[in-house]
Amino acid sequence: MKSTLLNMVLVLLGITLVSATTLGLVYGVTKEPIDLSKGAKTTNALSQVMPPFDNDPSTDTVTCIIDDMPIKVYKGMSGETVSGYAVETMTKNGFSGEFRLMVGMKPDGEIFNIEVLQHNETPGLGSKMADPDNVLLLSFQGKNPKNLKMSVRKDGGDIDVITASTISSRAYVDAVERAYKAFESVALGSEPEEDEDVDYLAAVLNASPTSIVEENITIDANEAKVIKAMGDSTVLGYVVDVASKVGKGVIRLMVGFTPDGYISNVAVIEHNEDPRYGALIENPDNATLSSLKGTKARDIKWSFKPDGGTADAISGATRTSRSYLQSIQNAFMFYQAYIDSKTEK
Repeated sequence: MKSTLLNMVLVLLGITLVSATTLGLVYGVTKEPIDLSKGAKTTNALSQVMPPFDNDPSTDTVTCIIDDMPIKVYKGMSGETVSGYAVETMTKNGFSGEFRLMVGMKPDGEIFNIEVLQHNETPGLGSKMADPDNVLLLSFQGKNPKNLKMSVRKDGGDIDVITASTISSRAYVDAVERAYKAFESVALGSEPEEDEDVDYLAAVLNASPTSIVEENITIDANEAKVIKAMGDSTVLGYVVDVASKVGKGVIRLMVGFTPDGYISNVAVIEHNEDPRYGALIENPDNATLSSLKGTKARDIKWSFKPDGGTADAISGATRTSRSYLQSIQNAFMFYQAYIDSKTEK
């Protein structure tokens, strides 16, 4: 019995050893062709997206980290003159996740051409972004992103949408916008914009994100920025950066929402309220915020308790409290629009 068992173990060990050796050999044999194929694809994409060049752009590259993603910029030369740039960019917002583009630009930033390097979008829908002369490419080609509203027309921007592929189209725009930021940094010498409100993000989420994804949402000509905050591969929550023309002027807030839609916190970024009373909205323990924090936003009745609502007013600052509450409600409206937009239509 022991002899039989020992023989079985030896056979299994032998099979494992042979399998591991075979896999190692296969990897060794295939790695170089795979690397060469990737290199050839990159070289071909560079020749397709950039104005004519006579150097090897792959030897003149700079990698920028934008939104925690590596974005590589290639420089094309014609003699001693810069003929253009190509930016290997990416997005994580596709309908099927991450995809990559190669965006070619003239020296002034005008887009020359765009090639899709890799994607997993739905065949016949989002996959159309790889087709020649697709509407996304035509919306960008020959134009400078600095002169465009960098969002799809459904969101108030200048970019056409592939039919029935809104999410894929938005992601494509996101990748091109990231490419232009890298171009600005390398070609024009400007630093990619740092998120000056990063401390507010941590405060309203009650957590520190490792990466963020931003998207501008437009509703009835009003715009707000919605930020999806990630902790590695986990969604920590959402933050809406919204400015509302209420009260004595503009109140700008960052409103945090948990992944399941509860209000986590609110930070006041700007306001022009009375420094004695209205400025009490800056207090993180003010009565209005305290009555809303930890409440599911969808269930809030957006008025004060004497009127049958959910919120308390700040003592001595009823008018400002009303404006503050309206601004938080506006943030929820943009948050809900963002969440709804993540369903492919």
